Amino acid sequence: MPATKPNNLTTPIRFIHTEHLSVGYRKEFPVVSDIHLHIESGKTYALVGGNGAGKTTVFRTLTDLLPPLSGTIAFSKEITTSYVPQAKKMALDFPLRVEDVLLMPKNIGFSFLPKSKFTNDDWNLIERTGVSSFLKKQISLCSGGQLQKVLILRSLLTNANLIFLDEPMDSLDHNARELFQTILSEYLKTKNKSLFFITHSLEHDWALGFDEVFEIDEGKLYNITNGERPPNCHHHD
Repeated sequence: MPATKPNNLTTPIRFIHTEHLSVGYRKEFPVVSDIHLHIESGKTYALVGGNGAGKTTVFRTLTDLLPPLSGTIAFSKEITTSYVPQAKKMALDFPLRVEDVLLMPKNIGFSFLPKSKFTNDDWNLIERTGVSSFLKKQISLCSGGQLQKVLILRSLLTNANLIFLDEPMDSLDHNARELFQTILSEYLKTKNKSLFFITHSLEHDWALGFDEVFEIDEGKLYNITNGERPPNCHHHD
């Protein structure tokens, strides 16, 4: 297994802490159970597992979109999160342009207030990612790759200190994947943000330099970085 990057943050904030957490949709049939983890500031995390293993269910619970079935989950008062679900599972029939989607987090609040605009830093990211070339395009008409770029970029523009990305690179070609990995790595380092990242291609996404890697197998969460190995592990031998 490749070496993970060192954490240079001396006093991390514990954003999320769980004990004996079980997640799912019916208490008698948890999708993943007995989850023990803590997510800290300034760190990057990866979550791998097969189709239907429960990765997205874990994410939805950690972002407070889905109530836990049992156990405990504690959120720090300092935490602000941004969650990007799988683009292929999103309904996009609403009449919004790309720039409207990117500005959404800035314009939440009283309708009579002046609408926010992009900052210079925002524009630098918009131009660097290539999204500037289709800012006026209706979001429902975007290709899979374009939509993925918009959603990742939106997560950065929210300025959240913990970003959840659910298979964010799946629709990107090789060049776009490398570009967004570089942008994410630089953003996390310079802004001291945290990232939790679901991926099916850990080897392709290792450029992000994950501090900890978790794997779900048969309803259990294993911390691969700490030496735990699920029975059907195929990623880290």
